[in-house]
Amino acid sequence: MKRFPSPLRRGVLALAVVLGAGVAVSAPKQDAINLRIARQQYNLVMTADEVTGQDFQVTRTGKGLRGRTYLGVVDVKFEDGAVKGSLGPAAVNLKVKRDGDTLEAEGGFGGRPATVKLTKDELKIYIRDCTYRLKAREPGRSYAGRRSCDSVTVPESEVWLPDEFLAAGPEEKAALLLLAL
Repeated sequence: MKRFPSPLRRGVLALAVVLGAGVAVSAPKQDAINLRIARQQYNLVMTADEVTGQDFQVTRTGKGLRGRTYLGVVDVKFEDGAVKGSLGPAAVNLKVKRDGDTLEAEGGFGGRPATVKLTKDELKIYIRDCTYRLKAREPGRSYAGRRSCDSVTVPESEVWLPDEFLAAGPEEKAALLLLAL
């Protein structure tokens, strides 16, 4: 005689499947820059050779970044303390400095003013008329907070950084953050 699961067992099994799927969807992709910005989620998979995602195909050359993003064609070179090149038809000219664990960048990015300040405790970025003020959830890895250009009803922004990003040089980190956001 075949035994059928009781309604309680079926309910517990269904709940376990739903909860397990929810955890799998919400966990950050371990090899990607994970972004949750204004009710949208992006994952930019980062390898030693490239950074890819939807509308984001950039090759890492070691001395620069080349490719396409939703912002246009990217062609930037890394110099000691600077990122120079173009984003679409506009210039990129960032000054980058590192002071201990603090990374700071300031200048023009795609023809617009931009700043980056990255520490283990905070990530503050100004790009395209928006200021991101994100506090560390996991120091040096995960950040969350509000954007100045969002209404109160928009959930806070989140950024999760993979090991490949953390191993990159300061110029590349600044350029990738500005491109991603």
